[in-house]
Amino acid sequence: MIIGTAVLSGCASADTSSGDEATRANREPPAAAGGSYSATDVCAYLKGEIPALKEIGSPVGRHANLAGKLATFFEAHGKPENGAVLDAATKAECPAVRTEVLTLIEVDSFSSF
Repeated sequence: MIIGTAVLSGCASADTSSGDEATRANREPPAAAGGSYSATDVCAYLKGEIPALKEIGSPVGRHANLAGKLATFFEAHGKPENGAVLDAATKAECPAVRTEVLTLIEVDSFSSF
C-alpha cells in the first residue's frame, strides 16, 4: 500500500561523526539491518499503539493511523531499509505484537504495508 511504502521508503544515513562502526556497535543496542533503530524500541512502540489502534473503527483507518505514527517514530529513531527488514526484526523480537498489529491493519506483513 502507498501509505506504508512512504513510511518505510528510504534509509537513515549512517552517522560517521562519532567514531568507527565497530566502536559504535559495541555501545549501541542492536539495530535492524539498514536502519539505526533497535528492534526492542520498535516492538515497545508497536505494543503501545495497540490500544489506540483497537479504538479505530476500520482497518483502513488503523492502517492510515499507524502509517503516520510509524513515519514519526522512524524519523526520530532511524528507518528500516524496507518492510522486509522490519518484518525480520519484529519476527525475531516480538512475534506476538507483530501478529496483533498486522491483524489489526489487515495485512500479512510489513512488506505489504
